[in-house]
Amino acid sequence: MTRLLAVVALLTACTGAPPATSPAPEQPAAPATTAVAGLDLDDPSACATCHDAIVTEWSGSMHARAHHEQDPVFAGLRSLRMKKEGEAVAQTCAQCHTPRDPANTDSAAARAGVSCATCHALSAVDTSGAQVGAAALTFSDDGVLRAQHDIHSAVAPHGVGKAAPWIADGTSVCLACHGQLKNGQDVVTCNTGPEHAASGVEQSCTDCHMPVVDGPAGNVSTATKHRSHGMLAGHGLWADPPQVELMKSNLEGRLSRSGDRLDLTLTATSGHHFPSAFPGRMVLVKVVGLDASGEVVWHNFTDDPMTQDPQAVFNTVYVDADGKPTLPPYGVSKKRDTRLAPGETRTLTWTVPAGVEKTKATLLYRLVPPPAVAPFGLEGAPEATAKPFLTIEE
Repeated sequence: MTRLLAVVALLTACTGAPPATSPAPEQPAAPATTAVAGLDLDDPSACATCHDAIVTEWSGSMHARAHHEQDPVFAGLRSLRMKKEGEAVAQTCAQCHTPRDPANTDSAAARAGVSCATCHALSAVDTSGAQVGAAALTFSDDGVLRAQHDIHSAVAPHGVGKAAPWIADGTSVCLACHGQLKNGQDVVTCNTGPEHAASGVEQSCTDCHMPVVDGPAGNVSTATKHRSHGMLAGHGLWADPPQVELMKSNLEGRLSRSGDRLDLTLTATSGHHFPSAFPGRMVLVKVVGLDASGEVVWHNFTDDPMTQDPQAVFNTVYVDADGKPTLPPYGVSKKRDTRLAPGETRTLTWTVPAGVEKTKATLLYRLVPPPAVAPFGLEGAPEATAKPFLTIEE
């Protein structure tokens, strides 16, 4: 009974709500205990025994589906690049997508994607250089797990230690994969880390993507709140039901009309460019005009917004040496970047015809641009569609 109470006390401390912001310790202390023999730290189901709520949240996240067999978008890009560049390029992708075993993407540890151990079994994080993913991470080999707040020793099924500063700051461990990436031509593709740093916003990555939610984090915890491990992001629009709140929080908008002029004013409220991350992401602004009976009598584009209304597309476009659009890994320069910067206010303007009594703008998110659907093998896949996340009415 004494041992059981000690375990309960430990895990209650482990899974409590995040503390108020305070300086993180310079370096975690030496481990207080060692792991129980036979405990597989790369098996999230083993963590679920005590941290069931967190593991359930994580299981629905893209971290859990980071392996190419679980994410058709990544699988499509990976396959295309392997055909063009050789199979060795898969090892580059694996640094972030299967960081616990990038050398063997067929292993159980790799198939778990960005698992619990990826963030919590670290002894150091170094994002000061060009190293990315697993190359920037030093994993503990003594079974020690660390969180963003102190873990008391007592009795535990794994090693424990002091708060890890790279987790406590809510940003450092994220930047190992979500910092900056350049392609083989030294052209920046993913740039979320520098965008966030330049924005001046106080929120960390976890403030938005791992919000505090109600309920204990585990079945032995008595805490009333914890940080969600659902890793909220644009992929949540494809969940059932769709997770739209984070995406909606990125923008504030207003429609106004004077005569035949219609203005949509948008202000970006995110801590990085919108959209960010993989440079194939797109946001479309679909505007319709309704007559007195509610029928659509006008729209800003039909099926080709890049041609019919390019101002309504927030995206990046890369070109090859001949100036032709190409996929980001092969671009020699960036021809277009119409994404919204943090804090930016932009007004889109249209001329609407007579007979329009009311207008409505719907913002839609795409994981990949239409020209990439076929090369990625995504024809007919849900991930190839555009998902609405915000509607603004006049």
